[in-house]
Amino acid sequence: MEKMNLLDYKDLIDGNPIHIATVTKENNPNLSVAADVQVIDKDKIIISVSEMNHTQDNIIHNENVVITAFNEDRVGLRIFWKAKFYESGEYYDYCKNTFFANWEVTTFWATKPKGAIVVTVENIENFQ
Repeated sequence: MEKMNLLDYKDLIDGNPIHIATVTKENNPNLSVAADVQVIDKDKIIISVSEMNHTQDNIIHNENVVITAFNEDRVGLRIFWKAKFYESGEYYDYCKNTFFANWEVTTFWATKPKGAIVVTVENIENFQ
């Protein structure tokens, strides 16, 4: 694995479905899909939590995550490191103003985020 700049992968990540793997406090795996995703810095991804039910709780207990992102040609990335969940503040406001700015409604009728997950990335692994 090598340290890379996430800004080089904005086209692959921003607004596209990603998978985020977490672990419960009982050490069981959990996999979620998110589409309200953006690269916000060279080492940070923000994910709007609208419909996830367990991912944010898992991150509170264990901040280690793995994210996969890939395109229709199955070229993609595995992204590793630490995540934090925010129910208010700057990152929550960013999600609300970015992903719900035009009164969007999600598939499950969410009209505002439950919170924001911010992943600070240490390593990225390419795969195809």
